[in-house]
Formats: sequence, structure tokens, C-alpha cells
Amino acid sequence: MIFAEKKLTPLDGESVLDCLLRHAVPVDHSCKSGNCQSCLLKLSSGKIDPGAQKGLKPTAIKQGFFLACQQPCELIEAASFIDAELIFSHARLVDKQFFNDETCRLLLEPVSPTYYHAGQFINLKNPHGVIRSYSIASLPSNDRFLELHVHKKSNGIMSHWIFDEFKVGDRIDFQGPIGECFYTCLSIEQPLILIGTSTGAAPLIGILKDALHSEHQGSIIFYHGARNFEGLYLHELLLELENSHSNFCYRPSITEELTSSENEHSGKIKTGRCNEIALQEMALSNTSTIANTLLFLCGNPEMVNMTRKRAFLAGVASKNIYIDPFEYKDLRQAAR
Repeated sequence: MIFAEKKLTPLDGESVLDCLLRHAVPVDHSCKSGNCQSCLLKLSSGKIDPGAQKGLKPTAIKQGFFLACQQPCELIEAASFIDAELIFSHARLVDKQFFNDETCRLLLEPVSPTYYHAGQFINLKNPHGVIRSYSIASLPSNDRFLELHVHKKSNGIMSHWIFDEFKVGDRIDFQGPIGECFYTCLSIEQPLILIGTSTGAAPLIGILKDALHSEHQGSIIFYHGARNFEGLYLHELLLELENSHSNFCYRPSITEELTSSENEHSGKIKTGRCNEIALQEMALSNTSTIANTLLFLCGNPEMVNMTRKRAFLAGVASKNIYIDPFEYKDLRQAAR
């Protein structure tokens, strides 16, 4: 394979991205699973595997862009970088607030108009070249800035930089928006079920706000799960929305026991995993309701993929299931 005028010898079954990294070629990448789209390259000669263009816009496909992490080397004769300006724009940090010690909210002002759906995600690229994906919690029709929620991981290179170094007024590169996990339905009467762990609540709160703004009439149930009470960082906001919208129900849960000082919330917060609680309650619904339900799953990849399978087996139509698994680079063993 020829890349940037260098001849590289791939291993059997190796992806283009893995081959480049093994030869110490610096190339943007993050999740390595085809979701974030940060490893886009351009074909010079050869054949693109259809899976390496999954999720790309038609204009990108027509220009020969492909996802290096999903493209087998043996099909490529030559490839090249694409102009970063084609995929990255710039934004300024206008506000950073902390929900708690482990979760913060960023408000970004793009330098040029950015069209997006609440629930999609963007890739942030810091000055050190580190790229990570973050879902959009804001609503374009109501909010001036892009709102992101960041969870601080113990070994998180990007999240530590955001918490410790990223300051109001700083500029940052971003790519996107990307993703198909956003509010859309054929009927405003359809039931909606939202299930998310940790900052998986970020795209879901955007989807919820979009549905309520669109005057959705069907029932909306939001299952948010966390390890402890502090992890339910949108608790008060979701309670307020529940009190002001008769068709919305908030179902918080934690896997640890509430402390004595938190017992006042015990009537609302359940103990257990949010997806298990949701699946149990879904099993009590009638078959026609489940078949017509729109299901949104965001957060831990294991939870998302397992719940998608079980929900499908329970009767939710596959076309009605939207997912946003928070994949991490292989250097992190713990999922977001």
C-alpha cells in the first residue's frame, strides 16, 4: 500500500488504520470502531469496502472518503490524507460549569453556522491532537451554543485536559455533527423510551427537549442510571420537566445504596441497572405498544448493545431502535 508517497507492507487481515499506526504514521483516530469518523482518508487507487463508508454523507462517499479503521488493507493500492479544513471547524469555549467533581458542561460557540440535531455528536480535537467524541445536549432551535457533557475518566487524556486546561475563551477544533441518534418520528403519538448511563444522559436530554419542543403527545420515559446519586447529575432538571409535562416520566436508578443524607430521594430513585429496570417495565406493556415504541440507547457500549438485542427480542422493531454507544480508544479498558 502506498500512503503519502511511502510504501507500507500490511499484515494479513490488517485495517488501513492499524497498518498506518504500526508504521508510526500520525493519523487522526479515536474509537477505532467506525463510529466517530475521525480517521477519514481518501482513496487514490484501489477498492473501498462498503463497510468503510457506512454512515458517511453521500458527498463524502462520492469523493472517495473512507474510514481507515474499517477498511481492509488488501483492497487499497494507494490512499492519502484529506485536508483537515474539509472535516474540522473551530469553536470557542464560552462557558464551563461543573455538575459535580466528575462531570462538567461545556458551551461552545462555533465560528460559523453549525446545523445539527439534538442527540448527534461532534469530535473535539485538542491542541495535542487528541480526539474524542461528545454528544450534543443542546437544542438548535432554542440554544445559541453547543452544549456538551464531559465525564472525567481516571485515565482519560482528553477529559483531564478539558477539566484542568481548557479555559473559557480558548478555541478548539471540532468535526461534525455526526450520528443518527436524534428525535424523529412518523407520529407524535408514538411512545418514546430513553435509556442512558452516566453522560449518556447528554444526547437523551437533547432528544427529550426536542420532543417536548415539537409537542410530542405520546408517552416519554427517561431511564437514567448511574453508580451513585451524584452521577444522576440532571436529577433536578428532569424532575422539573416531569412536573411540567404530563406525558413525561423520569425513572432514575443507581447501583449503589443511597446514603442516609440522600434518603429523601428514595421514593423516586430505584436501586439497580437502568436498562434492566426498563426492560422489566417494557415486558409489562402490551405487544402493540412495544412494537410501535421508539427506543433510544446511549452510554456504556455493553449496556447499549445488550439492551438493543433484548428489546428487539421483546418486540421493539429494529428500525425503531437508535443507539449511541460511547466507544473509547483501545488505550482505555473502561468504557465510558
